[in-house]
Amino acid sequence: MRTWQAADAKQNFGRLVEAAKDGPQMLMRHAEPVGVVLSIDDYNKLKKQADAEFAEFLLATPMEEADFDRGVGMSLSGG
Repeated sequence: MRTWQAADAKQNFGRLVEAAKDGPQMLMRHAEPVGVVLSIDDYNKLKKQADAEFAEFLLATPMEEADFDRGVGMSLSGG
């Protein structure tokens, strides 16, 4: 995986984006990894894999439907 110093990534953003097509690009700041730039294809593959693994986890749970509290909602907006 190619690494980019944050300042270099900022100055060469177009090249960073193009390089992500060939694989993940690690961003470093003060010799510490701080992020990764992925192509949309790599992102979609990871998301699909994570979704499938989460679904498998839920299906494998020993809990019964009655164990779930239907009064608890899930909302990304907090409302």
